[in-house]
Amino acid sequence: MLKSILKGSAATLIASGIMAGAASAEEIRIYFNAGHGYDTYLEVFEEFEADNPGWTVAFERYQWPDLRTKLVADFAAGNPPDLVAEPGAWVPEFAQQGLLYNLDDLAARDRAEFDYPGDWQDASVEKNTVDGSLYGVQIHLTCATLLYNVDMLKEAGYDNPPTNWAEFREIAKATTRNGVFGFAPNAVWAYSMPWVMQNGGRYYDPETGKIAFGSEAAAEGVQFLSDLIHEDRSAPVPVTGADYEGPQRLFTAGRAAMIITGPWDINPIRTGNPDLNWAVAPSLKEVEQATIQGGVSLMIPKDAQYPEQAWDLIKRLTAVDVEVATSLQYSMTMPRKSWLNDPEVQADPILGQFGACLPYSRDVTLELRQAGKYNPAIDEVLNGAIDEVLFANEPAAEVLAAAEDEANAILANE
Repeated sequence: MLKSILKGSAATLIASGIMAGAASAEEIRIYFNAGHGYDTYLEVFEEFEADNPGWTVAFERYQWPDLRTKLVADFAAGNPPDLVAEPGAWVPEFAQQGLLYNLDDLAARDRAEFDYPGDWQDASVEKNTVDGSLYGVQIHLTCATLLYNVDMLKEAGYDNPPTNWAEFREIAKATTRNGVFGFAPNAVWAYSMPWVMQNGGRYYDPETGKIAFGSEAAAEGVQFLSDLIHEDRSAPVPVTGADYEGPQRLFTAGRAAMIITGPWDINPIRTGNPDLNWAVAPSLKEVEQATIQGGVSLMIPKDAQYPEQAWDLIKRLTAVDVEVATSLQYSMTMPRKSWLNDPEVQADPILGQFGACLPYSRDVTLELRQAGKYNPAIDEVLNGAIDEVLFANEPAAEVLAAAEDEANAILANE
């Protein structure tokens, strides 16, 4: 589980800037997700060590649940690492607890070279800003959108992908045949949220301070998805409890004409079926064009031993050339506007199309997290409600209204 890379050793002891002339070796500790130990990042650490003789990077990788457990224990012990990657929900939580380093002064000092927030997608800035101050910097910014099998759509008489729900439903029916579905939905609740948001619904309403996924707009979105399964028979019932890769596997095998997923499935599709003729489409627009957003941020604990060096690594890891190299090799989408405009990214039709969806993508639970009210139990309530609708064909309006009441009761007891 734990992989630690301890690089280099030095006899001459000079760290960056403020440590010049010191006479002791130093180590900067970094916690990262186990799946993100990309070669491009290891090269950044090697360059940091080369530029700062006497310093080593202790790069520790964990699965997200294990990383959180260790980080919380470190906070309690007053011995946190210097730099931490987080999966999108921890910056508001830990900043509101006074556990993170305020990055305002560092970002302002280095604006000429770092161009923060000017060169960053607005959503990535919003996700890392708490009470008007910066506490994290986005390193990956992802979203989910529509993938379609070009040949299947052409065989059914469609040269272009759908742009709204009516077109989507028509094409899903037309491409369904024996052993092949027009659309393969994902069982995880978050994958139902594009339908909710495209119809004007939302997870939480900051104006009322209440959960809002029981609204008429939200119910219509989930009911639309259920009707594809139970009325049209153009989508299979997603397997409850199964991993979220199921739709990708159907798509890769040529057994689904359309799926909704993110850039994390680019390489599995490319390697799983190199001959598959597929493309990425903009997200559908009903009331509005919208889709779900995810990603990873970097944050510096308030009690980090070396915040200046950690900030240096943030700048290096999010440099545009590193972002471009990482995205081309690992099919990850990035938060900087100059990354999206890079000619190599634009030349990749799959990667570039995912990037084009980032500006209108939204972090579903961000408003609740920023209000300091996020509780994972609410996600479980919504997940159970989605299960009832998609698996048991229960009416979305009734199920989601009851789930909203239950979620708001949880919120009231916080």
